[in-house]
Amino acid sequence: MEILNVRAAGRRRRFGFRSVLTEFVLLIAVLAIFWFYLSSATVSAAQNRYSELKSVYHPDLHATTVPVDEDGQQVEWGAKNWSGATIEAPVEREPRFSDFSPAHKIEAAFYLFAMHGSPFLYLLLLPGTGLFLFYRRRVRLPLREMIEAADRVAAGDLDFRVVPGSRDEFGRIGEAFENMRAGLERSSREMWRVAEERRRLNAAFSHDLRTPLAVLKGRIDLLADFYPSGQLDREETLSAISALRRSADRLERYVSSMNAVQKLDELSPQPQPVELAELAEELAEIGRSLSRAKKLTLTNPLPGILSLDAGIVARVFENLISNAERFAADSIFVSIDTTADSLAITVSDDGPGFAPEALSRAAEPYYRAGEPSADHFGLGLYLCRLLCDKHGGSLTLHNPPTGGAEIKAVFQSIPDPASF
Repeated sequence: MEILNVRAAGRRRRFGFRSVLTEFVLLIAVLAIFWFYLSSATVSAAQNRYSELKSVYHPDLHATTVPVDEDGQQVEWGAKNWSGATIEAPVEREPRFSDFSPAHKIEAAFYLFAMHGSPFLYLLLLPGTGLFLFYRRRVRLPLREMIEAADRVAAGDLDFRVVPGSRDEFGRIGEAFENMRAGLERSSREMWRVAEERRRLNAAFSHDLRTPLAVLKGRIDLLADFYPSGQLDREETLSAISALRRSADRLERYVSSMNAVQKLDELSPQPQPVELAELAEELAEIGRSLSRAKKLTLTNPLPGILSLDAGIVARVFENLISNAERFAADSIFVSIDTTADSLAITVSDDGPGFAPEALSRAAEPYYRAGEPSADHFGLGLYLCRLLCDKHGGSLTLHNPPTGGAEIKAVFQSIPDPASF
């Protein structure tokens, strides 16, 4: 069976329990810290280089010449001119962008952009790249695996398993998807088993119908050919009519058995708390009434309570005792064992045991070992198996070393739906 791992790409993560949301928040925090330090470093470096560029140009480059008085004589800054006003010194200013040479203007433009535009540029680049890598590493691969699994389920292919590779949100989704796939696979297998069982049952039913139908057809042809001409005497006529009646009765019993199987397919267990001691007493009474002249030995179970459908258990027990009574030489042994969640009934006898073919086919519909019987259609063990399956258990056949035949019916304790 193919295995699909729903996990993140890249290396195996050390902390598989980390959720996608937690990792996303951590990523945003790391990107924010990285953006802050990268922007600060870029702005600081650009400011330093821009300051170095300005220092090339003298700050008083555009200052006016030394002032003179009305006689053309040089005077000091702050002296009075001819009108009595104070001569103020020109205010020094930093070089402007227009003062730079063409080559320096290109360099200065780059530094100005780095100072004012780099934080916004980093804000666009860092989250975009980080989120893309986060998506590729943590989202894209598990999504692709889930889509592939969904496509295979839609195509009817359930022969694979979805194994969560982590315990995050995608791991839980993968686990839920695997539960869904396993449920669909169980349902599909059960439907196939029921359909196959129904096909085998119909085939067996059709096969066993041939004998009574052949008898009916033969007797009808006999009456049609010889009765009108008077060639059949009264005894032969009554014999033909009797054969027709027996075949019709047999067909009726076949139809009844098919109806019984149909009803079992629709049967659902109705579990209730059952006292094991009371159940053992009821089964012992059933066993004594059905074992007839055979000696019945029954071992009682330990006291306790299980949630069982007592009607199903009794019905299976009746069939097992009836089957053992047909083949036992003198004695029938019944053992009732329990666990915390199951009941096991083992019925054995001192008869010839199961033939090798019967061990594998006795629980099939309409299978009869030995000579065919008009009273037994080979449905007893088949019905027992169906009832055990419906009760969550099983039916197994065995020839013990001490001789005879042994059949074990197991019933699982089923919680009462009304208790939920």
